[in-house]
Amino acid sequence: MNSELDVQNLENVVNDNIIIENKTENDEIETAVNNTINNKTTIGWSKIDKDDNKDDNKFNKSENKLKIIGYFVFVFTLLWFITGLLGWLMSIYCFKYNKTKIENVVGVLIALLLGPFYWLYYIYMQNYCGK
Repeated sequence: MNSELDVQNLENVVNDNIIIENKTENDEIETAVNNTINNKTTIGWSKIDKDDNKDDNKFNKSENKLKIIGYFVFVFTLLWFITGLLGWLMSIYCFKYNKTKIENVVGVLIALLLGPFYWLYYIYMQNYCGK
């Protein structure tokens, strides 16, 4: 009697495990069918994972390059604006020193239109701005 109960319990345990395995197997099959229908793949081979990581690294590197270029453009534009603004202010200030107003007007126009290139005009003009 005892052995019959043990055998029956063993059969119940085995049957329960088979049912559980079938449920998980059915779930896996259902997931695979849904992924196939939705064109998704869930292959997790190490070689494929390594290739994906290489693509991610390439994407990250190109993203980092874009950030660096963006920062460079930002700093360059900021310096261009600041030196142009300072040039314009200096050209206005130079009206007080120079007796020939045409040089001052040219200085203001260069500062407005060419920004930082005003400083080249400032350096190379002999009698400009009280030198």
